[in-house]
Amino acid sequence: MEKLSATLLQAVILTKNEEPNLKRVLDQLTWLERVVILDSFSTDATLEIAAAYENVVVEQRAFDTHAIQWNYGLSLVDCDWVLSLDADYVLPEDFIAETKKWVATGDKPAYDTRFKFLVFGKPLLKDNTTPRPVLFRKSKCFYYDDGHTQRLKVNGETGSYQAVILHDDRKSLSRWLSNQDGYAIKEANKLIASTGPLPMSSKIRKTKIIAPFLVFFYTLFGKGLIFNGWRGWHYTLQRTMVEIILALRIIEEEKLKKDTEL
Repeated sequence: MEKLSATLLQAVILTKNEEPNLKRVLDQLTWLERVVILDSFSTDATLEIAAAYENVVVEQRAFDTHAIQWNYGLSLVDCDWVLSLDADYVLPEDFIAETKKWVATGDKPAYDTRFKFLVFGKPLLKDNTTPRPVLFRKSKCFYYDDGHTQRLKVNGETGSYQAVILHDDRKSLSRWLSNQDGYAIKEANKLIASTGPLPMSSKIRKTKIIAPFLVFFYTLFGKGLIFNGWRGWHYTLQRTMVEIILALRIIEEEKLKKDTEL
């Protein structure tokens, strides 16, 4: 199969111990001439998996923030378009075909896509994921930090994919809990430090009481995951746990701030 030129499009993936996930995304990127992995010094088989693909190059850098890491990843590619991916994404054939179409004919600087969440490889009826830009012109975009995650600043109008990406994270529960705790600390600090108007979701989270209950009932009943068997229950418990951890971190950070001010 003829590969898409690296001058047109390259993919960038951030990794840190992504052995359970990485092969599935790389298997769907063999049509690219160059895929760049920016690794934060993995200690599992991540690098061995990456080495098995001839179109993959690996760079390593210690992680500091998501935005700084992503922007450094962008500095490693010299191309018109960038495909920005997480290691737990799986690209369906219709997404790949649409990506090639946008690279050839797209008139927008960025294109966002929706996600379909999988639990142990099986799709949920619905989920709480939101669209995000994954394909963009390098010259028109950059990342900035926003709480526990990063956002893409797009200089212009953002288009949308019809196709979706499958989100299929197979890392262990222990790893997931550790990651969520780190995210919660950053998100709590962001909410506490905020002095301007907040969106309703942030106001609800700052109450430290409402969000866990709201997310539980909304996910299980509003999204209909009660009809999705144990996978729906698993996802509902995960989403609720995210809000519980965040509420606990807000309580701790507010107390720490109060004690410091005394």
